[in-house]
Amino acid sequence: MDTDATIILIFVIFLSAVFAYSNGFQDGSTVAASVIGSRALTPKQTVLLVATFEFSGALFGGSAVASTVKSIAHFPDNPTVLVWLACAMTAAITWNYLTKQLGFPSSSTHALVGGLLGAVVAAGGGTQLIVWGELRHIIDATGLAKVIVSLFLSPMVGFVAGYITLKITMFLLMKASSRVNKWLKLAQLPALALVSFGHGANDTQKVMGVALLSLHSLGMNVNTVPLWVRILTATAMILGIASLAPRIVRKVGTDIFRLRPVHGFVTQAAAAGVLVYASATGGPVSASQVITSAVMGVGTAERKKGVHWLVAREMLIAWFITIPGAALGSAVMYYVLFSPFTKLL
Repeated sequence: MDTDATIILIFVIFLSAVFAYSNGFQDGSTVAASVIGSRALTPKQTVLLVATFEFSGALFGGSAVASTVKSIAHFPDNPTVLVWLACAMTAAITWNYLTKQLGFPSSSTHALVGGLLGAVVAAGGGTQLIVWGELRHIIDATGLAKVIVSLFLSPMVGFVAGYITLKITMFLLMKASSRVNKWLKLAQLPALALVSFGHGANDTQKVMGVALLSLHSLGMNVNTVPLWVRILTATAMILGIASLAPRIVRKVGTDIFRLRPVHGFVTQAAAAGVLVYASATGGPVSASQVITSAVMGVGTAERKKGVHWLVAREMLIAWFITIPGAALGSAVMYYVLFSPFTKLL
């Protein structure tokens, strides 16, 4: 294996771990927000529970999402692909840190997809390398179409799931006393565990997809995600979760809608269903979007005027500008910073 290619491979794997870390504090803060906001657990207890099941999701969550990420473009088995991936990961990491500083629970998935698309377009001199895919059916979508449908449909599903689940729950608890709050707080624990497993399975696989592309670019015929990639990605993710972003936790947990135990439980239950299903079917979704949308759905079902729609609007803006913003950053990095390194390969 060429020495220069090996060095860039190690650099891309390192960037993948850094992205997983940034994903941890970005999306992990959103995963934890409703439980902390409803005071079911302390921040430290929440981090421990989330980290445990995120790690489990990374190890045992399959590879369907990783395969979807690989399918959005024609990535040749050529070392120059390492430069594309370096640009994509750098742009996505930069976007995650920028939105953390601003306190926006933006989508790490959007940032990664945008980074990959920007690098592919810049390297290919156009969109001819993008696999647009087909949209014959939502579940059977392929290529970039599957990614876009998953990213933009899942928040709507999260909103509706949160709305309907709260209505049903409130009907069932119509005659319950305030003592039921104790049980609702306890019920959030398995719900949070399921959300964390689903997030760990879905989001770490996106990084695993990048790792597989890196290995394939050097002619390594690796068809399944190596165990060391799973462990590295999972470890980086939970380290990010351990450093929660307080502004994101506050924004999702209290600023959108003041969550009580019943709201926290419903939010986690609704989001868990979406995340686990998406991971099983290979749909790369954003945990931040799904959970935040579920909070909005819950708030709307409880009291529409109680939802702080200005906060929600800020988040929506961040969601919609992430893909083009990360894509632009990735393309600029390719042209200005990384393009000269292709000569080494």
